[in-house]
Amino acid sequence: MTLLEVMVAAATMALVIGSLSILVGASVRSKMIVAVRSTDTETARQTLEWMSERLRNAGLNILPSAQPQLRCQDMIVAQDAALRPQVDRVYVSGEMLNTDTTPGNQVITIGYRLQGGVVIEESAPCSGAWLPTSAQVSNPRITVNSLALRYFNRTGDEVVVPTGDVDAIRDIRFIGITLGVTGQEGTSGVQTQSFTRTIMLRNPRPDTNTWLSPTETNP
Repeated sequence: MTLLEVMVAAATMALVIGSLSILVGASVRSKMIVAVRSTDTETARQTLEWMSERLRNAGLNILPSAQPQLRCQDMIVAQDAALRPQVDRVYVSGEMLNTDTTPGNQVITIGYRLQGGVVIEESAPCSGAWLPTSAQVSNPRITVNSLALRYFNRTGDEVVVPTGDVDAIRDIRFIGITLGVTGQEGTSGVQTQSFTRTIMLRNPRPDTNTWLSPTETNP
């Protein structure tokens, strides 16, 4: 082989290796972006599912006349001004844990709000004052930068909040939840996504009936 042939072969190999490097690098970056977005999606879906499962059971096994706390006499807290529905937080009452078959013995108030980029669940039994226990619901490694709530009545009309109208709050049947999440894992940079879900409250309005489910199932 002549020197010229060796130089041409070396140049060709360098070109091929460079092309492969670019392709592999692009593939790795693409995978990192997909992984981050997948993590964003998963944490948002899990958070929405957790909130939806609890909120749907609002009003389960509530007998208003048996509740010593005003906040526990409605599906969505309507009589306690500090816990009424807002655009960035919501509190509901009901027997949501369902750990036994005795109706009405585990009624609690549960609420969700945003704190420091994490969705927080607050809860307290209706047997005492509002001294909530707090727990993180969303993945702390994925920043939740927004929690927006919308409320709709039985006819589908939006209920404007904040509101001091107890009857309007009691008439809420649908809650729309929007989560905005920002993932910063990997080398793909910041990825921001928004997820929305609308849920329907399952149970009848507590103050218009004395309904209790002996097996703690929903109607």
